[in-house]
Amino acid sequence: MTPRKSANERKVTTYRPFSKITNHIDPMVLYTFLALLGISIIILAFQATGREDCSQISIELASRNNAGKHTSFSTGEVITFKAATNGGSNSGLTWDFGDSTATTSGLQVYHAFTKAGTYMVTLTHSKCTWHQEVIIINALADNTPAPAADLYPTIDGPEEVLAGRPATFTNSTGNARTWQWQLLQRGAEVHNGRAVTYTFSSPGERILSLIINGDSSKMVTKHIMVFPAQSNHKVEDFKPMPFPEDNKVPEPTPQPAVPEKPKVPSVSDDEFKFMLSQVVDKQKSASDFSPYLCDNLNARVLLNDKDTDAFSHFCSRIRGKKRFKIELVNLIKDQNGCVKEIRVRYDRKFLGIF
Repeated sequence: MTPRKSANERKVTTYRPFSKITNHIDPMVLYTFLALLGISIIILAFQATGREDCSQISIELASRNNAGKHTSFSTGEVITFKAATNGGSNSGLTWDFGDSTATTSGLQVYHAFTKAGTYMVTLTHSKCTWHQEVIIINALADNTPAPAADLYPTIDGPEEVLAGRPATFTNSTGNARTWQWQLLQRGAEVHNGRAVTYTFSSPGERILSLIINGDSSKMVTKHIMVFPAQSNHKVEDFKPMPFPEDNKVPEPTPQPAVPEKPKVPSVSDDEFKFMLSQVVDKQKSASDFSPYLCDNLNARVLLNDKDTDAFSHFCSRIRGKKRFKIELVNLIKDQNGCVKEIRVRYDRKFLGIF
């Protein structure tokens, strides 16, 4: 006989989550889906916390002649590249100069471009990369005064040496206390002392740098051309037989000398544009262009193919105008190479002068 239930007994209902879903879906499939969802959330959280801030570093440029005022430099000019950090790690910085040379590591590095052109310098740190465009033009003629001896050191030594022969380089700066000699090539060692001796094993061009008193802003360089070693074999003296007197050719009568035309130094459009940017920076004036204009400082300047001006007056108008940006310069020369007209295209958004 089945016992009778008490009147005080209550019916207990058990709540089962997902009971309606599990009635139609295999529980193993549901649990597998939930496990994959949890793993995906963990991976996304890990990637979000491991993301690196790429806005904490910028690239600064400087050289002995251009102290960070622009990105235009000359061939052979030693440029200082520095990663300006706002925090974070300073290690693991790699520089690619875009000229097929080997990469360099460090917070501050030095590099010299040998050919004119536009190069894209890339700085890499972990997952972040930064780019800086550098414009290299051919070096101008050395018509600027040499720096004072008390400001920049000098490297005394030969400019041409033979491979396998020792060559000594010295510095005689009076206020120098420390010296840092280094060849600008990958893996080169730093040498100390007032003098250093190198023996180059192979021919080619070498660039020797010198920093005194730890001041890298006063670094100077010296280009050294290494020629192949001369052979020890001595060629016997050769004395040619004299020609018979009968076959002696009569000497030609001297002709009157033709006066030579004055030589005009050559200048390219990019070099002229770079010199105009120095006028903007108050480093040059209109008189510095006289050799290229054949002393005609009133040469015609065509501005954006609309307005015209005399060159000397144009230089006075742009001198010290930091916001004035020149985009293109085109020189028109006569048959003697004298610049007779300058076409200048500048930023049309700039309305402060024109």
